[in-house]
Amino acid sequence: MRLKVSKSKNAASLYVIKSVYNPKTQSNTSKIVEKLGTEASLRKKLNGKDPYKWAREYIEQLNRKEEENKREVLIKYSPVKFIEKDKQLLFNGGYLFLENIYHDLGIDKLCKNISDKYKFRYD
Repeated sequence: MRLKVSKSKNAASLYVIKSVYNPKTQSNTSKIVEKLGTEASLRKKLNGKDPYKWAREYIEQLNRKEEENKREVLIKYSPVKFIEKDKQLLFNGGYLFLENIYHDLGIDKLCKNISDKYKFRYD
């Protein structure tokens, strides 16, 4: 992330921007992460402290926090180790959050009432 200063005839606005690579278009773009404010408003907020110096320190903190969250996780696999026969290694649990919503909305009771009323069965 870096500091971007957008100057107009009335004020200078400070932004935190980040360069992002888009693999689909194979191009780099800049995204605004945060608008810090205008130079005058930051001077008031910081009691006369230099807003550019403060902004650079703030961006350094954001970069450090982002680096802490990025870390490589290495998973070791052994090509020599055999997989036990008839042992389940994959589990399908994607339906569990939908099942909770299904019961919270009462769709199970609604379907049961409809099937009882019109005398048909379904799986």
